[in-house]
Amino acid sequence: MMRLVIGAKWSSTWTMRGWLACRLSGLPFVAETLYLSRPDSKAKLAAASPTGLIPVLEHDGFVVTDTLAIAEYLWELAPGCDIWPAELRARTAARMSSAEMHSHFAELRAALPMNLVKRWPIANGIPSNVKLLARPGVEGQVARVQESWRQTRAAWGSGGPYLFGARFCFADAMWAPMASRFRTYSVALAPEAQAYADAVLSHPLVAEWIAGAEAEARQIGWEACAAWP
Repeated sequence: MMRLVIGAKWSSTWTMRGWLACRLSGLPFVAETLYLSRPDSKAKLAAASPTGLIPVLEHDGFVVTDTLAIAEYLWELAPGCDIWPAELRARTAARMSSAEMHSHFAELRAALPMNLVKRWPIANGIPSNVKLLARPGVEGQVARVQESWRQTRAAWGSGGPYLFGARFCFADAMWAPMASRFRTYSVALAPEAQAYADAVLSHPLVAEWIAGAEAEARQIGWEACAAWP
């Protein structure tokens, strides 16, 4: 059986995507959590990942690093699964959308770290998300995310609430942590972008991950998790 090494559910964006890829594949796997802040974490990470990054998928001694590569490996094992759309051009467009999320938005991601148990504004509204959104590059990247969603749905999403219609695919999984960031930091979105973000966050697989993140935070200490970073 495949083994997926993941980080903390409440804060690890890439492991959320890797786990969603595994679930979309329909293939059996076990998830093993590696908390990166513990004294033995460095040694465990070195043993699990040749790049020093997670998630990592291990299958019969073969190690796959990088979330996009994991998704592609799973697709090769189970072609026709829910990872990518069935039609060639839609599938290519889904890969393009996923690659944009994979490669861009560094300033936005740094300013608004994913935290599935946090909600802003915090005490008395200070600090407010206005300060975070005012950081260089963030406002333009928030706009581009919404435009990317709009363009993709206009071309491919007429049949349902997701980027490619009624079927939630890996492109939606790639954007799920971004949708969660917008909710965590109370980022105002255009109505159609908000509707898409809400649909992604309410998808059963995403809701399952979020429930797991909340359970994990209660075990670790909710207040400590909610105060990060």
